[in-house]
Amino acid sequence: MYISCCATLYTIRVVFSTKVASPGVDALGLLTTLTRWEGNVTASIVNLPTHSRKQESLKQGPAKPLTALKVKNHKEGVIADAHPYRGLRLRANKNGTKTWFYRYKLDGKQKQIKLGLYPGVELAEAREALIEQRKIRDQHQDPRLLVEQKKAVARKQLQAAEQSEYTFAKMVEQYLSERVEKDRKVKGATEARRLMERDLGTLANIPVADLEPGDLHDFIRAIANRAPDVARRFRAELNRAWRYAINTGRTKTACLLNTDTGGKLVQGKRTRWLKEAELQLLIPWLPNYSRTVEEILKLTLYLGLRSGEVCKLRDDWLTEEFDGWWVTIPANEMKKSNNGDHRVPLSGTALAIVNRRKGHGAWFPSRSGGSVKQKILGVEVYAHSGASSAKTYKNNRICPVSDWAPNDLRKTARSHLAALGCPFEVAESVLHHAIPGVGGLYNRHKYETEKRVWLTKLGQYFDGLGAE
Repeated sequence: MYISCCATLYTIRVVFSTKVASPGVDALGLLTTLTRWEGNVTASIVNLPTHSRKQESLKQGPAKPLTALKVKNHKEGVIADAHPYRGLRLRANKNGTKTWFYRYKLDGKQKQIKLGLYPGVELAEAREALIEQRKIRDQHQDPRLLVEQKKAVARKQLQAAEQSEYTFAKMVEQYLSERVEKDRKVKGATEARRLMERDLGTLANIPVADLEPGDLHDFIRAIANRAPDVARRFRAELNRAWRYAINTGRTKTACLLNTDTGGKLVQGKRTRWLKEAELQLLIPWLPNYSRTVEEILKLTLYLGLRSGEVCKLRDDWLTEEFDGWWVTIPANEMKKSNNGDHRVPLSGTALAIVNRRKGHGAWFPSRSGGSVKQKILGVEVYAHSGASSAKTYKNNRICPVSDWAPNDLRKTARSHLAALGCPFEVAESVLHHAIPGVGGLYNRHKYETEKRVWLTKLGQYFDGLGAE
């Protein structure tokens, strides 16, 4: 606009000189008109919008250096410093933020670098920063590039420091709080936290970057020696935690967990069963468990059932028939449903437990509804095993029989049936096993009378051991 106005004035002056040279022209009138026009143009320039005047002033360069007061009172737009601090600029935004910049030219390209925020960086400090950056530019180096390089080095140093302090405990906690407890149901999340916090052990305070593969293998193997299934679940959760840490940028250490870490971690077929001397210790000791766990374990032992099947027993499976009481477990609730429903005769101690439990739907109800989970048996047996270091279990009485699991009682029942002289087919029928070979194909007898006879004998035998 300024240039346009100047051009207009120039045109007027040319016309004026032409007219004055012509005869009969009123020179005084033209001079008056010209003066009036010049005044109007000047007023127009003075009354330009603020933004336009600022831009024009920057193009022409400031007449005076910036002052502290001017910097303080600056509200919006860009103001520039003068010689010897040319290139220093202060930009004020509408939100009140004021930023110092050094504007420079390098290799024919206009660039700028941020020097800081006002009032954190005052005018004098901004000028000092300008001088330092100008020295770098005078050496034909790009100040902005050097700053970015320094920031990159600082980031790497910070990451290295964080890596040295990034322990397995931090990794697991972030995984549990950020992923597991947000994505899973409360029960599943609680179980995952219990598993990880219980078994993390000495691994907790070791930096992730410092762990050796062999150490991790030995750690998981130690858990597997106690409980292969726990080791397998622990490894799976730790693997997820590690990969989450990598994906979120917390660590660059490659995950060392794979299917070979700690071996296959399979339970295999347990052969453990309790001998007569062990039962003499265990049976009288069972009341040290909770009443629910005690009675589930007794029914498992006295009836030869799987502990998970005992947990699900309920009123509508119970019937009184001509020869006594029976519980019929539906095929779809059995581990192997192709053998059909499993009918179990009740007598003696087993029947006494059932009579105390029946009449309320589930015989072993959970607090949240339905039946208790098989898992509680293993937890409570382990709690009294003496192997746990958890504070929760430190005051528990130690079971006199070690290294046994709830389902070992089913093998115990089968072994003692054999010891008492129970025929093979009857004993297999008690456990609801299919009789192998051609004999099983042709023999469709259910052995129900025989099962009652031999389970009664087995119960009386166990009662005698418990009474000694």
